[in-house]
Amino acid sequence: MLTIQYLTKALTVWGIGFFPYFEVYAAVAAGMAMGLDALSSVVWGVLGNFTPIPLLLWGYGRLMQIPQLRAWLSRLEQRGGRKVKNAFDRYGAWFLILMTPILGSWTIAVVGPITGIHPKRILLFSLIGITLYGVVTAGAIASGMNWFSNR
Repeated sequence: MLTIQYLTKALTVWGIGFFPYFEVYAAVAAGMAMGLDALSSVVWGVLGNFTPIPLLLWGYGRLMQIPQLRAWLSRLEQRGGRKVKNAFDRYGAWFLILMTPILGSWTIAVVGPITGIHPKRILLFSLIGITLYGVVTAGAIASGMNWFSNR
């Protein structure tokens, strides 16, 4: 594959992973559908899905300076932030590993600091969770493709 073609596909997969609601599942599937190998699809999908987390954690203090956003985040904390914190305290790292791909990286990056979860923990355990889900997604797709091609 030509370098330009590869980069175009890789950046497309990154972009799909970056935006909310698509996440790593759609990114890996799209990459494999475009002809990228499973490893490239997972790497670029994971990078795309993980990128919002450090960006939002870094910009969290600045976001809290916006009065409307601060009020909204405070309401969010009152509604569900304590539940997330209690779940994290109870289940520890497993909570972030399993829930980041389900709740979404954007959600975890916003709710995590509100609940008092240390940013380094959010970064590490979210990356592990997103990577595991990306590998499982690629494995399932590859297995399904192999199963259908052998029929």
